[in-house]
Amino acid sequence: MAGEEKEEKKEQAAQPKRKFPVMLVVIVLAVVLVLGGAAAGYFLLLAPKMKAPGSSEEGHGARQEQAVAKGSEGHGGEGAGSAGPMKMLDPFIVNLADAQGQRYLKAVIQLETDNHAVEGEITGRLPQIRDEILMILSNKTFDDIATVAGKRMLKREIVSAVNRYLTSGQVTQVYFTEFVVQ
Repeated sequence: MAGEEKEEKKEQAAQPKRKFPVMLVVIVLAVVLVLGGAAAGYFLLLAPKMKAPGSSEEGHGARQEQAVAKGSEGHGGEGAGSAGPMKMLDPFIVNLADAQGQRYLKAVIQLETDNHAVEGEITGRLPQIRDEILMILSNKTFDDIATVAGKRMLKREIVSAVNRYLTSGQVTQVYFTEFVVQ
């Protein structure tokens, strides 16, 4: 009799241990399914609005473009030692003129000038120059600046706009040291 009671207690004690892992597995599976559904919904519904075709790494393309533009200037060889004085501008963060959603552009611009006197003139006219560049950037759509050709066109526009304010020399080249679209 005592042996039978011990066996019954062992069977009863064994049953709750089985239920606990089964419940734990069911809970874990439910959580995984909910998280998987949320991730799928995000990537299928929200992410396509934020991405554009062929634009996965905006910043890296701008740096490659800068290297190509600097090397192809024709100032003697690889462009080493031939750059004029540089003037770094504070970062620009603007809303793009896209109709399909909110996109932002963050650009850090460096201006190459033909002489040192222009650097001081740029500093003195910085409010007008920054305003002009902000107007140019905020009038662009993502499609305007998504390609290398679009970025080159933007550089030419900035050079032209900045040179309208300068009298002691001119900006010869614009470099994007950061160019990120979100």
